[in-house]
Amino acid sequence: MKRHLKFPALLVSIALAGTAIACGNTSTTKTEKVEGIEWNVTVCKSVSFNDSLTGVNTDAIYTVADTATINQKLLGVKPENLTIDWTIPGADGRIWLVAYENEPILNEKVKVTDANSMPSYGGNIQVAFKFADAKKWETITQENIGKRLALFVNGQLMNAPQVNTEITSGSCSVSIPADKIHEYLPDLDLEKLKQ
Repeated sequence: MKRHLKFPALLVSIALAGTAIACGNTSTTKTEKVEGIEWNVTVCKSVSFNDSLTGVNTDAIYTVADTATINQKLLGVKPENLTIDWTIPGADGRIWLVAYENEPILNEKVKVTDANSMPSYGGNIQVAFKFADAKKWETITQENIGKRLALFVNGQLMNAPQVNTEITSGSCSVSIPADKIHEYLPDLDLEKLKQ
C-alpha cells in the first residue's frame, strides 16, 4: 500500500466553489483574469480515519509541531486502500491530516480562469478554475454532499473540504498564500491585484 507522509508548504485552503458555494466569505477587493495557465487537478474521496491504538485521527487539527510525532505513530499503521497525507500548513501553524482513497474519482487538466484578492481569507489569493467535464464534477459533488474530497493541484494535496451542495458549473477554486502565489501563477501582478 502506498502511503505519503510529507510536509507541503504551499497552499492554505481550498474552497469548492460554484457561484452559490464557497468555504467562508468570498468578498473580493479585485479580480484579475488569468490566461495561459493550466493545472493538473486530481480529486479523491476523503475518509475519516481514527486509529484507536495510536490515537491518530483525521478529524483532529494538528500543528506543524505535531507532525513528527504523528508520522512516527503512523509508521505501524497500514490502512487498506488508503493514503494518509498532510495538507498545507495554515498561517497559524495548523495542519490537517487527510486519509483518502487511492483511486482518483476525477483527474483533469484545467485552465485557471481568474485570481481574486481575499481579505476575508487573511489576504490570500483565491484562484478559480473550471473542470471541462462539468457534468462529471456535478455528479461527484452531488454524490458527496456532507462528505470531504481530497483535491490535488499538480500532485500537491491542497485540502479536503466538505462538499455542501452540488456544483453544476464545473467551478472550483483554491486559496493560495500571497507569498506562494508565484509558484502557481508566475505572471500574476500581485500588487495590482491587491490595489
